[in-house]
Amino acid sequence: MSEQRPPPSRPPQGPVGWLLSLAGRFIGLVIGALVLRVVLELAGLYFWWPQEGSRHVFQVMRWEQAELFSTLQPHPLRNEMVRLLENGTTHALLANRFLQKPLTALAYMLVSFMQRLTWLTTMLPLLCLCALTGLTEGLVRRDLRRFGSGLESIFLHRHIIRSGNSVAATLWVFYLAQPLFIPAMLVLLPASLGLGITVWMTAGSFKRWL
Repeated sequence: MSEQRPPPSRPPQGPVGWLLSLAGRFIGLVIGALVLRVVLELAGLYFWWPQEGSRHVFQVMRWEQAELFSTLQPHPLRNEMVRLLENGTTHALLANRFLQKPLTALAYMLVSFMQRLTWLTTMLPLLCLCALTGLTEGLVRRDLRRFGSGLESIFLHRHIIRSGNSVAATLWVFYLAQPLFIPAMLVLLPASLGLGITVWMTAGSFKRWL
């Protein structure tokens, strides 16, 4: 009998492939959150707040816009971001005159979604800072365990990575898709801290991977 050959292993992914994979996952995450937001807005339009109609998403858009503009005061790209968002608001208001209620709500929702994506963009430096801090502390913890008697666990290492990715993706999709006004810092600040804690635990939990 001929021996069964094991399936060929996949070649290790290079840095370019990893960046492309990460970009594809992020784009898929954004598109999925956008579709979920549309479904929730249309459901709310007919079932949860039928009396308010498209005024509900318009008010949410205005509240988020005021919060975002006040936060972007010291940002160096504030004028460009404000101009883009104001242009989107103007187009949504023009659509309010010609389109019916579902399409009007959709136009307001798209402006609100753009504002939330702008929030995520402005939070990137904080995310990088939290990740860098967690990596530094995790490497220190790994060195302490290397010269101590700490035990290693590949299960713990993989479980931390899997759980951290799931929690971060869930928080970001929740923030982008939920149809109510929630201050951005209540969602994005815990997500940034969670990213730092995940990187810290990952870097310090299994030293042979580093």
